[in-house]
Formats: sequence, structure tokens, C-alpha cells
Amino acid sequence: MSLPVFSLKNYQLQTIASLRRFLEKTVELNDADTAFYALTKRPFFQPPGLPGLPYVCLRVPTGGGKTILAAHSIAVAADAFLRCDNPTVLWLVPSDTIREQTLATLSSRAHPNRRALADRFGENVRVMTIQDALYAKRADYDGGAVVIVATIQAFRVEKTEGRKVYEANGELMDHFSGIAKEQRAILEAGPSGDPLPSLANVLRMRRPMVIVDEAHNARTDLSFDTLGRLSPSLIVELTATPVTPDEHKPEKGIYASNVLHHVSAAELKAEEMIKLPVILRGRADPRDTISDAMAWLDELSATARAEENITGEFVRPVMLLQAEPRSKEKPTLHADEVKKLLVDDFRVPEEHIVIATGDSKGLDGVDLFDRDCKVRFIITQQALKEGWDCSFAYVLCSVAEQKSARAVEQLLGRVLRLPHAKRKHHEDLNRAFAFATTTSFQNAANTLRDGLVNNGFERVEAQALVRAVAEPLHGLEPGGLAHLHEEAVPFELDFQAFEKNIHTLTGGRVEFDAERQVIRARGALTDYDKTALLLALPDAAAGMVEALVHKSRGARLKSIGEEQDAIRFAVPRLAVKTAHGLQLFDRGHFLDIPWKLENDDPAHIMDFFVPPRQAREEAHVDVDQSGHVNVEFVTDLHEQLMLNLQERGWTKNALVNWLDRRLPFTARRDITRISSTLFISKALDLISAQTGMSLEALARAKFRLVEALVKVIAKHRDGRETQAFQQALIPQGGLDFKTSAELELVFEESRYAYREPYKGRTDFRKHLFRVIGDLEPTGEEHECAVYLERMPEVKAWVRNTSQQPNSFWLQTATDKFYPDFVALLSDGRVLVIEYKGAPYFTNDDSKEKRLVGELWADRSGGSCIFAMIEGKEFSRIDAAIRKGG
Repeated sequence: MSLPVFSLKNYQLQTIASLRRFLEKTVELNDADTAFYALTKRPFFQPPGLPGLPYVCLRVPTGGGKTILAAHSIAVAADAFLRCDNPTVLWLVPSDTIREQTLATLSSRAHPNRRALADRFGENVRVMTIQDALYAKRADYDGGAVVIVATIQAFRVEKTEGRKVYEANGELMDHFSGIAKEQRAILEAGPSGDPLPSLANVLRMRRPMVIVDEAHNARTDLSFDTLGRLSPSLIVELTATPVTPDEHKPEKGIYASNVLHHVSAAELKAEEMIKLPVILRGRADPRDTISDAMAWLDELSATARAEENITGEFVRPVMLLQAEPRSKEKPTLHADEVKKLLVDDFRVPEEHIVIATGDSKGLDGVDLFDRDCKVRFIITQQALKEGWDCSFAYVLCSVAEQKSARAVEQLLGRVLRLPHAKRKHHEDLNRAFAFATTTSFQNAANTLRDGLVNNGFERVEAQALVRAVAEPLHGLEPGGLAHLHEEAVPFELDFQAFEKNIHTLTGGRVEFDAERQVIRARGALTDYDKTALLLALPDAAAGMVEALVHKSRGARLKSIGEEQDAIRFAVPRLAVKTAHGLQLFDRGHFLDIPWKLENDDPAHIMDFFVPPRQAREEAHVDVDQSGHVNVEFVTDLHEQLMLNLQERGWTKNALVNWLDRRLPFTARRDITRISSTLFISKALDLISAQTGMSLEALARAKFRLVEALVKVIAKHRDGRETQAFQQALIPQGGLDFKTSAELELVFEESRYAYREPYKGRTDFRKHLFRVIGDLEPTGEEHECAVYLERMPEVKAWVRNTSQQPNSFWLQTATDKFYPDFVALLSDGRVLVIEYKGAPYFTNDDSKEKRLVGELWADRSGGSCIFAMIEGKEFSRIDAAIRKGG
């Protein structure tokens, strides 16, 4: 049976690519510190007791899929850094609950986490607990990837399980037979002086890659001491809330994270992973808060049914109610009281409610995704069961006034995930909703924003992503007559019977005015109120009940959080006329596919391949300022891992096929397998002839060969693509170009993605969206943005972010080109600006961008303008507008 295809999101691919670049750079420079600075331009914080260790953080907000990224990082580390087929991985998690969940996903062959390992290691994957590892044999490690999932506490010697890690264990004796003296030297010795046959020593020999999930919980001296005893090869931490450089206080045992890559909330939103924005409503009375939240949950449920009629996708919105803690000093709305309130005052059936607190396990065994599940209300206090996740949770309702962001942090994270990671047709189903009991609406909004920050969002993003709507749900002031909604009664009504059956059942939200003969609703009526009315009144009242419920919820209810007077900003894109209609111009229009790589000269591989012996000698020649020779981390690591390696007998064909399989997709995307294997075979012959390396020596250097092959193929491809691209753009190239609105890109705030939000002080009022992405607060690009902002001809502009799925791009010879700014002019024309510093204005890359940008403008029929600005010559923008007009 074939498994469904699982594809990483764009931001996930970029996160993995960042890790790959760092690890490759670390090998190239033989130094993690220098590699980190080269890629990030930020200082590297070396963890205590782990000199030279590559230790980096991937910062991913709640809902971003940290576990799948961790699974994919193993193959990246094996190829780009460890250069082995049998990595040992220690996967550390914060709790036993998360450990069980992680083990389950990594063990299931149908799960994307396991398939991320299978794509690289096939069936040669062993997933273990600590208990399994205490009995695992040497062949288990030699045969493929080993992943040990545990909590960091399990490796602390004061714990019973931890002691077993460091104690002699006869089950592990075969790991230590016939080992080299270099290996013996790095192992902890027993009383006899021989290496102790412990699991800790097995790991020290294997130099494990360590993955730390929710790493902010594991950055203490004790944790680093524990990790140091296991001699890791690298550490990759994944968290939403890393320790920042400002919090770095080694004297207090607090160490900053080395954030290599940061995923923004906007990237998650654009990739349809999370519900945003969060719409906040506040009321002073907890019963009013619950009433509003229930009414909106009813509306969302109706919207979800309408969505299912369109798409077939089943969603049943659920509410999380945050109760107060119990108190001996004063009465509180604790979990049991909230349940009683729901049942007695709001007539909610008990089967629709579960309590999930530390003492109550109401969610155990409940499948909220089951169509027949009746649960709609989950009452908790501060934390749900660790690892609990249900994307059907849409509404967060707090009956207590929250003054601490930590109090709402975890629950807020529970309502952010978008069901099935797929954007809905109805906009309300793409949002999360918070109803707060508060006497200070501003404080409630700030607390909610702080909760987003604690879930890994930037503060600037949080300010824009919490839409605090101060007026009540119904658009009228609470408590006054305007808050009452009424309908005339078209029949005789027994007031006393009504008072007894309805007024009480609805908690006073429905009453009868006998003098005026009207039924009146005080506040929003829920579906439960509606049902009570329909059952208590004659069939003739159905229309009146519907009208009353609708009025009570407010005619503007469906407009919660919707934007007013939004500017539609659409950009025509460059297309090619073909027999099949217009097609976006991309690399497929100027490249012959497949590419016959075997016809290219393999001699250039010697520009990139360094034989291991030479590289090893060069790596050790490194003297610091005091004259001491440094032993370099990466070189020592590779030498130690080689001692564990038992190479099989290789044939040339086997090595060629192995190398071909290891070429990443980016290297072989337009090459047939026959072409790549022929080229690899020629390259091996050439290397052997020039270096004298035997087939066995080439096999030992196979990861170096992969690296060199990727680089030489890229060099050949660059030359081929540049020539083909330039040929395609000239009039004689045979392509019929048109810049067409038929293939337009529409800028939408919900799909606007960026890495970092703008944090400068300039107030940009013409930017299309609340948050500006990837714009430094100072510098020449910032000055260009200010110039655009002040131009009277500009109606709106967008900072066009690079490599995001919904940004505007033009094809160049080798990749996509993302101009810096796109502006909508008052006369309807579109202006695209690429800013270049003076040193880069005339290089080949800029020439290509100018060429395709001017073609895009030329084929638009005057509706589009392209300007490449050099230095601070912003007057060229004015000239381009006048010329285009």
C-alpha cells in the first residue's frame, strides 16, 4: 500500500537548509564558532565544558512542527557533518508524555517523522528507549541509524535510570572487544583500568548527535555536565522560546542559545499552519464572558457546517475554559463551579463537558476528532495534559482575570493550530478567539500578546496579531437598555408558565414583557437557549426565535476582526505564450530537460575535492595567538568515527551507485540517472589517476566525494543556465513574452510571510500590512522605504520578502529573483524596485535582474514600471515613473 505524500512546508525546507549550510561551513572551516558568525553575523556562545562543539538552536513557534524538523535534521547531520551512514542520535524530550509520543511517531512506518528517517536510511533504523539501549548490540549500531529517545533526567546519575547508564553492564561487552587504543583513551575506565562496559561509554564511542526538544528547559550547568559525559558530536535544539543573548549570565548558570534560524509567525500563517489573528473580546462579569463565548462557538459551529458543505472537511469547534484555582480563603469559579454554571445556568448537557486539570483526567480516551464525539467544552485551570493537541480548539474563554502571560501561554498555544494545516474558505475558521473576564481591557490584550511571545512569536508580531475588539460582541454597551433585543409575540403567552420554564432555564437571559407582549433577550443567546425556547413555545414561534437569537448575537457578529476598506493590490506576472495558454516564465522555458551531464568535463572536480590525508594534515596546522597548536573538533570527530567504521568490500559500480543516491535533489533535479552515473564514473577515474587513490581509499572518502560532486555539478549548471537564459530573452530566442493580469499575484495580509518583523521607529502608514517584514531599522534600504512612503504618487507599497511562497518573483538564470519593493501608484500602475548598493550595481547578477525586470515592464503595455536603484539615487524612482507615464 502506498503512503500519502507528505511535503515539508517552505519555511521548514529553509530551516533544514540553514542547518545544512551551517554544518557544511563548520566542516569547511573546522570551527563551529567561525561558521556560525559567517552565516549569522552574530557571536557564538560556546556551551560550558563542550569546547568546539557545534551547538545551535532552530527557533520555531508553537504549531510549527518542531518534531518533523528534528527528524529531517538527522539525515542532514549524517551527510553534511558526520559523514556516515550509521549515526547515533540521542533525542531528548522534556517529559515522559512527550517521550512516549515521540517514540510512537518514530516507530510508526506510516508516520511522516519515521518516513523522514526512512527516506535517508531505508529500513536501517532502530528506535530505542534507554531500556532498549542497555541491551543493544554492536551490530545494531553498525547497521544503520540508531535513535534513542529519552528525557535528559534519565541521564542524570542521581536518578535510578541514570545510574544504569554509567554502570558496568555485561550485555554491552561486545561493543568493547578489539577496539583501537585511540578509542580506549576517550572512554571512562573501570577499576581494572579497562574501559567500563557502560551505555555512557557506548555513546562516547559513537559520538551521538543530540536533539533537544523544548531546549529552554535544558540550559543549566547540570544539563551541560550531563551532556558532556556523553561526548556528543553536535547538538541541535528546537524551541519556541530560546534563551536570548540579553539573558546570557554564565555566572548564574544561564547560557544563551545560538539561534541559527528563526521561523516567524507570519511564515506559519502564510503556510496555513496556525490560526491568526487572535480576536479578543473582554467583559467584566464571568457569566457575560461565558455567554459571549458560547454564542460565538455556536456561530463557528454553523460556519464549520457550511464549510463542510463546500469542501467536505469536518471540523467541530471546541472551547477551552480556563477556571480559577481553588481557594480556602474565598469562593472561586474553580473547575467544578464552572461545570455547574454551564449545566445549571446555560443548560449544557454534561456529556458535552470534560474537566482536564491535574486531578481530573476527563480527556483520557476521548477522541475529539471523532465525528460522534459530543465534547464541546474543556474546563482546565492552567495546563492541559502535556503534549495534548487538538486543532478543533477555536475558542479560549477565561473566567478569571489573568494578569500573568504564563497563565495563558499554554492554553493559547492549544487554540492556534489550524485543522488539517489547510486554510478554510470561511475566514472565521482561520482565526482563534479569546474571551476574557477583565476589568481592564488593555491589560487583557497585553496579557494575550505576552502569551503569544511566550509561544515563540516576536513582540512586534504579537502586537499586530492580537485584534482586541473593545466593544461587546453585539456592538452595544453591556448593561444598558441598548443591550436588550426583543421580538413581538404573535400569539397569547402565559407569563407565569413562561417565567417558570424559560426565564429560569436561560439564567435570566430571556424574559417576557407582558405589557408590551414582547420576548426580550439580555445578551447573546446560545444554541442551548435557542433549543429551550423552541421546546417551550408553539411551532408558530420558530421564526420569532430565530430572529431573536440573530438579533441577540448582533448583525455585525460575522464581521469580527474583518478588515475595513482593504486595498486590493495585484501584480501582473511575466508569462510565456504557449500552445497550452499563458504560463509563468520559469527555468523550464529556457532549459533543455534532461541535461546530458556526461558531456561536461569532470576535470573541475579537482577544484573541490581534497584527499583525506592532505585535509587531515592541513587541519592540524592551526596555531593560536599564544603559539599553542589547537586540536580541531571536526577533524578529531571524523577520525574517531572512522575507527567505528567497518567498510565493506567495494566495487566501482557499487561506489558509483552509492554516490549517485547521495546526490541531493538540488544537484540532480534535471539529470537522468544514466547521465549522473556516467559523469561520476569519469570523475572517479580522473581523481584516481591524479591522486593515486585506490578504490578502497575513494570509498573511505565517499562523503568528501559527494560534496565535491555537488559543487562541480553546480558549476557546470551555472554556466549552462546563464547561457540558455540570455539566449531566451533576446528577440531571436523564440519565446513570446507577455506581462499579464491573468497570472497576477495578489498581496494578502494572511499570506504575507517574512523572517523578522520591522522593529524601527519610523511610522510607515502606506505599507499595505500592519507588520513590515525583513526591513532593517537603518541603512540604505530603509531610506528607500522612507522615500517611497513620502512619494505622493504612491498609494500603497509592500516590502517584498525573499524566498517566501506568496512574494513577487521573476526568473533569472539560476533561481528566482525577489525585488525589494513593490508599490501601487495612485494611477493604478505597479512599480517594482530593486535596490543595489553601489559595489553590486554592475555585477553579473544585477545585470540579469535588470534584464528580466525591464522585460517584465516592457511587456506590460505601460501598466508596470521597473527601476533598479544604485546607492542612494532615489530620484531614479521619480524618473522611472515619469518615463513610464
